[in-house]
Amino acid sequence: MPQWLLGSWQASDSVDIPLNGLFVMALTIALTGLVALFMYRSRWGLQMRATTQNRVMAGAVGINTARVDRMTFTLGCGIAGIAGAAFTTIGSTGPTSGSLYIVDAFLTVVFGGAQSLLGTLASAFTIAQTNSTLEFFMTGSMAKVITLLTIILILMLRPDGLFSFKVRK
Repeated sequence: MPQWLLGSWQASDSVDIPLNGLFVMALTIALTGLVALFMYRSRWGLQMRATTQNRVMAGAVGINTARVDRMTFTLGCGIAGIAGAAFTTIGSTGPTSGSLYIVDAFLTVVFGGAQSLLGTLASAFTIAQTNSTLEFFMTGSMAKVITLLTIILILMLRPDGLFSFKVRK
């Protein structure tokens, strides 16, 4: 890890925040903002959203949907690469290092709505806060179980997620 990421920032007498954690948080906020700008303020973002919502109609108006698919995959791979590089500043990496986070990541996307950046952000915050609050009152495993059951119940009521778009089928 670089020298400038070692150590911590003392917010108060009893709170020390690691610099690498602050860096990852700042990187995440910046990357999320850039993706939001890209998705909602650029021509490529408009084409991506059009292709996601209605592929046939997007192709009919002249959008090359195969190229949009390739660019979307490229963007996703780039974000995953940045996330992997940022993760190495927090924990050790190995063949199973992602297995601790894959279920939470999947739940976050499904719970928020797979097509909504705002939904993903809101669900990530909601799931993290619910889990942390429950862990204060009970064991970590029991908190995960209650959080998972709550998400399952909500998804039974809203199968497309909390922030799903209405799409003509």
